[in-house]
Amino acid sequence: MPASAREAAAHLYLEAFGGKIGGILGPAPRARAFLAEILDPAHAIAALQDGQLVGIAGYKTAQGGLMNGGLRALARHYGWLGALWRAPLLALLERRPKPGLLQMDGICVAASARGMGVGSALLSAIFALAEKAGHTGISLDVIDANPRARALYLRQGFVPMRTQHIGPLRHVLGFASSTTMIRAVEARAGDPGKAGFTSSS
Repeated sequence: MPASAREAAAHLYLEAFGGKIGGILGPAPRARAFLAEILDPAHAIAALQDGQLVGIAGYKTAQGGLMNGGLRALARHYGWLGALWRAPLLALLERRPKPGLLQMDGICVAASARGMGVGSALLSAIFALAEKAGHTGISLDVIDANPRARALYLRQGFVPMRTQHIGPLRHVLGFASSTTMIRAVEARAGDPGKAGFTSSS
């Protein structure tokens, strides 16, 4: 992702995941400023249309991820008191890369570009990246409040593995459960039976 696209990426990310992180990051202008600082272009694939950013797919490696900020970054935008209560909640949403798996760190498409195959193209680029890096599979998490994304992942060969319910925190985070889905690198879109993983709850 071009470094010059940070602000546009922050806008896209908040538009896509506002229901998941909006309650933590607060007012949109401050949230966008925070995201523009911490989003790491080195861990994202961008979709551009006429030079404009219309989609991003983030991923994690041992060196970092798309969301690459810590307590000090939070404090710069929210003050130390605001950072201290936000950090544990954001940590609940974090997923560490597991051996052999490329961990996705968010995928989002601009509203104006939805239905044009941008999401599928970004996933194809992620699949190619994972294969080139020698990973055996790709892991992601999707919340119950985003059925459109879940449907896309199922079509692309991802298999639901386990679902985590968050209890009372649903009132803060805006969703009730999160499902981990995995796709084998050699799987084919629309054929989850070839994914090489079995699901569990």
